[in-house]
Amino acid sequence: MSEDRTLAAKCCYSHLGGTLGSRLFQRMLELGWFEPQADDPKHYALTRRGVEKFIEFGVDPYDRR
Repeated sequence: MSEDRTLAAKCCYSHLGGTLGSRLFQRMLELGWFEPQADDPKHYALTRRGVEKFIEFGVDPYDRR
């Protein structure tokens, strides 16, 4: 990928933000890794599939560092 096509990313309060963070989260929604919470659709819950995929990638979704 050329430098001019690199997406902007930023670290914001220990999480990935910016265009890259937004697009990554949107893709995880499309893949069914997260879903809106029934009682508050502005908040998202990690799905069973999401847990499995994070673990597959070596990320402990329950680690609250």
